[in-house]
Amino acid sequence: MVSWGDGEESSEDHSNATSEGLKTLYDLDWEGLADGAAPPRCKCGAIAAKFVDWEGYETGRKFLGCAGQFGERCDYVKWVDGDWPSSLQKAIGKLWEMYGEAKQGRVSDALYCMEEKFKFRDEITKPHHDLKIVQEEANKTVNEKQITLALKAKAEQALIDARAELEEKKKLDVAASNMHKVLRIKAEKDRDKIKEEKRKLELMIADLVKQKEGTRAKLRKIKELCDE
Repeated sequence: MVSWGDGEESSEDHSNATSEGLKTLYDLDWEGLADGAAPPRCKCGAIAAKFVDWEGYETGRKFLGCAGQFGERCDYVKWVDGDWPSSLQKAIGKLWEMYGEAKQGRVSDALYCMEEKFKFRDEITKPHHDLKIVQEEANKTVNEKQITLALKAKAEQALIDARAELEEKKKLDVAASNMHKVLRIKAEKDRDKIKEEKRKLELMIADLVKQKEGTRAKLRKIKELCDE
């Protein structure tokens, strides 16, 4: 299950950047070191670690990278998931664009609120005004939270749809491979059959040639007897 952070500035956020510049997302189903009898190793010589990309058009793709066991991470990256379909890449790009706009809006709102607070910092006799500002900030926080949750839900659904599409493509590839094998086997059988028929035809021709030579020899003997 994927774990989403509530803010990019939180100290408990699971997103971090590799030396290659890829930000990652914590996923309970894809964590730890690479598996297998001979797991891939990074340029440091250490066993590669599992990551899920969390940036740009590659968001949600699994990859293997440096675990940073010897200090700084090297730039080793090996993608596990294939490229997302172009439609999904566009959707992810749009979501990140919406997120950036929402983030910029929050910054502008925060700056505006700070300016307003400085303007009225000496007006401590107006508690009702301060209460109004607090209420507005609370409403903005609620709206931002709702927008963030909606974006996360859309991104999760997009990832689910993309993985389902990839699984379907894998099934089609397997079916095509099986059909190729069947056609190849049939072609080999047809080729062997043609070879056998050709061999039989060559034997028949050889027999006919022998019979023809025998007939000619008999005709020559008959002609010799007649000449005598």
